[in-house]
Amino acid sequence: MMATRESIETLMTEANQRVEEARDQLDEANRMGFQMTSDYTDAQVHLEEIEVKINKLMHSANHQQKEQLHRLHLLVSQCMNDMILDNQDLTQYEG
Repeated sequence: MMATRESIETLMTEANQRVEEARDQLDEANRMGFQMTSDYTDAQVHLEEIEVKINKLMHSANHQQKEQLHRLHLLVSQCMNDMILDNQDLTQYEG
């Protein structure tokens, strides 16, 4: 099954929303002195779900779509890494 332009656009829209949500949670965690909230962990889970969707679509994408998905993957994984590093900072402060 070939990835459709609509499926790529839908995923890109969802991914951008999830990245924005995650960035908001990162900002909130930094403002609140690294207090972990369920919203923060939910944002991490949503990013992981997007990664799964990207990987699934990658298998049926054409070359141009793979380029788009790769850029999207880089954006999502960078945000995930930022959240992981902040989470490590949080456990350092708690310890």
